[in-house]
Amino acid sequence: MKTWDRLRQLGGVVGPTVAAAVLGNVFISKEAMTWFRGLRTPAMQVPLPAFGAVGAVYYLQLGTVLYRARRNEDARVRRLALLVLAGNEIWNVAFFGRRSPRNGFIGILVFLLPLLSLQRAVRPDAPSFVTLAPYTLWVIGYDVPWTFQLWQLNRAPSTDAARGPAGVDPSGGHRLSGF
Repeated sequence: MKTWDRLRQLGGVVGPTVAAAVLGNVFISKEAMTWFRGLRTPAMQVPLPAFGAVGAVYYLQLGTVLYRARRNEDARVRRLALLVLAGNEIWNVAFFGRRSPRNGFIGILVFLLPLLSLQRAVRPDAPSFVTLAPYTLWVIGYDVPWTFQLWQLNRAPSTDAARGPAGVDPSGGHRLSGF
């Protein structure tokens, strides 16, 4: 294989993954993070740096799936992986861009459709299946309940004073602080 062809293949894997990471994070501005820190959060909330770690691993996982799809000449898996990348970034727009926990919950449910389709599509390719499975389990086991609880805790308008002392609101939710 010629060097140019290898570079083109690499670009077809790295390009969409990096573009998704950069473009999706455009909607996570300083103002969006201020809004996010002001939300009442479920007790199951992981520390903010954990979200960054999960995101970094996610992009590596999707990059690996894209690489293997290209290597295996599997256009269906490639299309689904690109759809998952796009869906994740659309979720950022729905949640952070619109500043809406409700959109975040609905968006994660919609996002499950392409993600589960991709997980099923990579089943014949064991390395891709094993690479993607932890993220799929994270979305089902953490993201879905977390976004639901976040939405429920932030349904009614409130003020900081109504949240009680030390960032704890009377309903049991917690504010993100110290970031």
